[in-house]
Amino acid sequence: MSDTLKRFLLWIAIVAALYAIAKIVEVEDLDGPRRPLPPPSAQRPPWSNPTPAPPPTGRTPERPAFDIRVQDATVQGDSIGTAFQVAPRTWITARHVVDTCKRSFIRVQGKWQEIQSVRMHDVADVAVITSSQPDNAPQIGLTDRLPVMDQEGFHYGFPRGIPSSLYTRFVGMARIRPGRLGTPIVSGWVWAEQARSPSSTGSLGGMSGGPQVDRTGAVQGITVLESERTGRVTTAPSQRAKELLPAQVSFVAAGGTTITPSDYAQHGAQVRDSGAVALVFCSFKGNTRPRS
Repeated sequence: MSDTLKRFLLWIAIVAALYAIAKIVEVEDLDGPRRPLPPPSAQRPPWSNPTPAPPPTGRTPERPAFDIRVQDATVQGDSIGTAFQVAPRTWITARHVVDTCKRSFIRVQGKWQEIQSVRMHDVADVAVITSSQPDNAPQIGLTDRLPVMDQEGFHYGFPRGIPSSLYTRFVGMARIRPGRLGTPIVSGWVWAEQARSPSSTGSLGGMSGGPQVDRTGAVQGITVLESERTGRVTTAPSQRAKELLPAQVSFVAAGGTTITPSDYAQHGAQVRDSGAVALVFCSFKGNTRPRS
């Protein structure tokens, strides 16, 4: 074999080896440099839905269709109500649930803890309370989106101490006249009862302070009144609660889930079991405590 042929074959072998090395590097480079995994997304509450429902659309009433006069019947004894968490240790309830309490307690995930502070709205039947201990209960978002006629509403709480859910439809705006002289008239939203779970009749006392959410799971109002005779409940607008909350608690566009008349009870069980909606006990004289 001539020297020229030997050099030619050696050159071909070198080129082939370089080509093979280049292909190996190219393939390995497809994996890219090793990077740390991205941080996990914020934990979604247990009732969140990957394909949430769009917010309700329709007409919001501009004038009150109902005139409600509240009887000034202050409870002279221990009582119960409902609250829901909107920020760590920060809960919304109805003012009348806690305004006569010397001490009050909230049951979060099966454990009672004493309420540390209460801030009551000057006009609306709304209060913000803080619990004494941190917990891992999720929060429920408030929306400033107004209800529209005939939209579905879902209310959660503890009427007569029983974990319950209520399905309603929005029927109009109310002018609420408190029983105390000199108290300004306020506005509220009126909802017509469609169904309860568990099925029952009678008073909804104890559901006061609970959230009314739309089909996306966002809170539009706080349950404050009922008319057992007409089958209607009234809510205070979420905007009144926002007036008492820290600035960092912001409104949400939607609640991130889908609730329907066929599964509203399951959603209610989820928000109560998770601790997002909790039972409140009012100790009128301050010398009683809730039983576990």
